[in-house]
Amino acid sequence: MINRRTFVLGSVAGAMGAAGMTSISAATSDFAFRTGSADSGRGLGDSRSLGWQPPRLDQLDCGRMEMDGKLPDGLRGVFHRNGPAGHHRHGFRYGHWFDGDGMVQAFRFSDSGVAHQGRMIMTPKLRDEDAARRRLYPVFATPVVDSVPLRTPDDMNSANISILDHHGELMALWEGGSASRLDRDTLEWKGFKDWGGGSRGAPFTAHPKVDRDGTLWAFGIAIRPKPTLVLYHIASTGRLVKAAVLPVESLGMVHDFVVTDRHLVIVIPPFVYREDRGETFLDAHVWEPKRGSRALVVSKNDFDDRRWVQLPAGFGFHHGNGWEEPDGTIRFDHCLSADPALVNDVFRRVMDGDFRPTSPPTYTRFAIRTDGSVEIMDSGRVAEFPQILPSLAGRRNRFVYTLGTTGHGPVWLPRTLVRQDLDGGSVESFDFGEDQIPEEHVFVPFPEGTAEDDGWLVGPVLAHRRGVSGITVFDARRIADGPVATAWLPYPLPLGFHGSFSADRV
Repeated sequence: MINRRTFVLGSVAGAMGAAGMTSISAATSDFAFRTGSADSGRGLGDSRSLGWQPPRLDQLDCGRMEMDGKLPDGLRGVFHRNGPAGHHRHGFRYGHWFDGDGMVQAFRFSDSGVAHQGRMIMTPKLRDEDAARRRLYPVFATPVVDSVPLRTPDDMNSANISILDHHGELMALWEGGSASRLDRDTLEWKGFKDWGGGSRGAPFTAHPKVDRDGTLWAFGIAIRPKPTLVLYHIASTGRLVKAAVLPVESLGMVHDFVVTDRHLVIVIPPFVYREDRGETFLDAHVWEPKRGSRALVVSKNDFDDRRWVQLPAGFGFHHGNGWEEPDGTIRFDHCLSADPALVNDVFRRVMDGDFRPTSPPTYTRFAIRTDGSVEIMDSGRVAEFPQILPSLAGRRNRFVYTLGTTGHGPVWLPRTLVRQDLDGGSVESFDFGEDQIPEEHVFVPFPEGTAEDDGWLVGPVLAHRRGVSGITVFDARRIADGPVATAWLPYPLPLGFHGSFSADRV
């Protein structure tokens, strides 16, 4: 039974789900000129800028991708991928990577090879704007002149961050509002997901966690009418078991969280939302490092059983995993930067072909003791988009796979695929070279695998000088050997964020 006292969302979900985003006034003339011109971002000399250009069509199809190497016999299914793609539309180019409308990719692995479908996700937002032939709704970081007042948070839902395949439903995930249900075969947008219990339109993370039994854990961040954290416990059947709405003081931007066998851990950085600051949601955030970061530790069994732990200031998007020791110590990792410059500055400038350096995220391990003390071990190694064997979520893992760099070019721009042995300390990597930009590679277990590293790593790569994208397959046990297979498209894809592999679904 849902506890109505802790989950009365029917009347407040609309205000919560948009995380406090309201209609945005006209931009300053300088910023509007830079981001709003029909030619902005076009014709840039750096070939890497291809990753932030829109697709050539709203629908892309390739029935048989050109193959280098041999596709492993046991690798069959669909790799779905999501990310912002509609950066430039109706004569207006968004000024931040996170603002583009979502495009879902489906790479279908079969005995015949790899086939590709790419579809812009035709959310109500995008349909309304296409019908009006102009941008209508506010977005994360780009001022939109004469934007339309929001009726619900999902008016501005661009479904552009991640993919969830749970209990037979394929969903594109945003963060400020609902998950979007997609048709598995056509990738057509089917509607917003309602988990029940009055949760319609409430914020839902782009990084839900799935336990070994299929149980789904998720959270959502909202700023108005007051800073609020929403917690979800969803059964393997897709049924909402329980949820809670928790007031949180000085709430900031949170993208990911950690699940252990007994707890949820949510790290809140001091990148705090101030309603009186800025024209956009991002502009309204203020970096206040003196506050430090905070970790909220919540019992899975009782959302009212929670405690706070103070941490040093830092900003990060992604965790790899977390687990608990027999003595109650909670360990987790975080790809952590010194400040939010990546989201606040770099991901704006890259839209204009400006690849400037900044503080990169490094692989950092935390241990929270039962007495509240904290141990922090920063490897100093640049790392992003961490992946583990999925069945080890919430349990101790030995191996983690990340993207990294070589020191050539901007340190935040991925160039290598990295395997770390957290027990033995060894690190090995594969360098894609200066002509390619790798993206997140997900771990796909061998069908009959028994060891933790029995699996493949599957993910996209942009060969920006050739003007094409591909999908690479690595043996997770031997990263340094390079891909065992690469399937190439005859066209490029915009750089995206997150994906998932659904085995035996072609």
